[in-house]
Amino acid sequence: MKRFILISFVIVLSVGFNFCSKDSSNTTNIVVYQVPVDIAARYITMAFCNASAGINLHMENAATFTSQGKGSFDSTFTIKKLDSAATVKYQYQVEYTLARQTAPSQVTFDYTAGGSFSSSVLQSEDEQDGTWIFTTLTQSQLTMNGSGTDGGTQNDVVDKVQFTSQFIYTLQNVMVDKATNMIASGTATITINGAGPADVHFAYSGTLTFSGNRQAVLVLGGSTYNFSLLTGNYTK
Repeated sequence: MKRFILISFVIVLSVGFNFCSKDSSNTTNIVVYQVPVDIAARYITMAFCNASAGINLHMENAATFTSQGKGSFDSTFTIKKLDSAATVKYQYQVEYTLARQTAPSQVTFDYTAGGSFSSSVLQSEDEQDGTWIFTTLTQSQLTMNGSGTDGGTQNDVVDKVQFTSQFIYTLQNVMVDKATNMIASGTATITINGAGPADVHFAYSGTLTFSGNRQAVLVLGGSTYNFSLLTGNYTK
C-alpha cells in the first residue's frame, strides 16, 4: 500500500512539471506585427482621393469658392454616396468656413469632416481637418499653403489588417489652375503614425508631389507610389 502511494505521488509531480513547462514555452512565441509601409501608403492615397470624399476633393472645392470670388461664409452639410453601384461608398458630415480679406489679399479656408468610407481595398472611420491659405488671387494660378490631419480606425481589406492611425500633412506652394480648380503642382510633407495588431506602433514620413491632372507621387518610408487623386489607386 505504501509503495502504490509513492508511485502515484511521483506521477502527479511529473505531470505537473510538464504542464508548467508547456505554458512557459507558449509565452515566448508571441508574434509582433508592425503595419507595413504599403498599408500606410494605401490609407494615405485613399484618404486624399476624390472617390472617397477625401482631402483633394475639399482642396478643389476650396479653390472653386476662392476663384469664383465667393464672400466669407460658414456652412455645415452632409456628403454621401451609398448606392450599390458605387465602387467607393462614403458618408461625411462636413463644415466649411471661408474668410476673405483684402489686406493682404488672401482667402483662409477651414474645413472639418467626420464619417467613413468603404472600398474594395480599405475601410475607414476617420476625421479630417485642414486650414489652407490662398494667395495670388488675381493671377491665373492660386497659391495654396497650409496643413491638416486625417486619422481614425482602418481595416485594410487586401492584407486583412486592422489598425488606428493619424497622418499630418503640410502643403508647400501648391499651385491651382483657376480655369479648372485642379492642382497643377506643389508638394506636401507627410508624417503618419499609429498602432496595429497587438498594439505594435508604427511611424513613417515622406513627401507627396502633385503632378497635375489629378496625379501624384507619394514617397513614404523609402518607397515610391504613383497614384490617382481621383481614385486613390497606386502603383509601386
